[in-house]
Amino acid sequence: MSMIEQDQDTRTTTAQKQAAWRDRMAGIGRDHGFFTRIGDDHLTLFVQEGDTLLVSFDRAARICHDEADGLPLGFEAVQRKEWSLLSIMSLGDRWYRSADLVAFFDGLAQAGFFDSFAQVIFLGFGPAAGHAACAYSAAAPGALVLASAPAATLTPERAGFDRRFLAERKRDFSRYGDAPQLIATARDVVIAYDPTDAISTAHAAQFRGPQVTLAPLRFTGTAPDRLIREGGLLMQFLRALSHQRLTSARVAALIRPVRRADAGYLWDLLQRAQRQGQFNRAWRIADYAADVTGEARFAAQAAGLAPDNGS
Repeated sequence: MSMIEQDQDTRTTTAQKQAAWRDRMAGIGRDHGFFTRIGDDHLTLFVQEGDTLLVSFDRAARICHDEADGLPLGFEAVQRKEWSLLSIMSLGDRWYRSADLVAFFDGLAQAGFFDSFAQVIFLGFGPAAGHAACAYSAAAPGALVLASAPAATLTPERAGFDRRFLAERKRDFSRYGDAPQLIATARDVVIAYDPTDAISTAHAAQFRGPQVTLAPLRFTGTAPDRLIREGGLLMQFLRALSHQRLTSARVAALIRPVRRADAGYLWDLLQRAQRQGQFNRAWRIADYAADVTGEARFAAQAAGLAPDNGS
């Protein structure tokens, strides 16, 4: 088979997978709420269950291709807690800025949709989704918010330090655009971020107020949510948040056992120790990581760093 034919087969398989995934989402929406397209750039799935509503933001492509069950972020709250879910899934607009989406949230607020729930929680992981969770929470005053490494804004005056999203600055952020300002009506906001990452820290520092809890997670990089996802901690985070008990100490306690067994985190820790010349500490990390992960790369590093080898 030629490379062109292989590429065509791959595109066909991808298209079929996407079509099957959308059919599945449509079936869930048809049976339990609704599944619809919002303009050209977003899909939304609403599942009606309990009187707590979880509003989550994610990318449709990530859900379809990376999630083993193909279900959107937060769907386990429906399955395990019988909460309701409103999932906003971006197609082309990763910053959730389309006029259609803005109008959608304005319409829900004006119709009293959020008022029909006893509690509303907004959830978003990453700069764009985290920003959206914070910003759109203004549509439901009194909401709770959990965000990981959110961008505060993309305006050059306050985010000139962040060169990652230069092309996105041209988008219209006039509505639901200033996340630190828009969380003023939220009841409780928890921001997880890595204080050793300068960009994440500069964004997190702009979120202020008595309702804001900054939860520093050292050496987790620009995606501390990875440990939440892969460690199966999301529901524990959401339960604690729903009871307003998700303090920074609680976040650290929940994450600690997960990252102490996480190969990616331990490898980064090992590399940092070596770069800083802390070779005895690096050896202890490598030796520990070899035991808990069973990965050969840690065993090799431990052997090379062992004090008795003259290093």
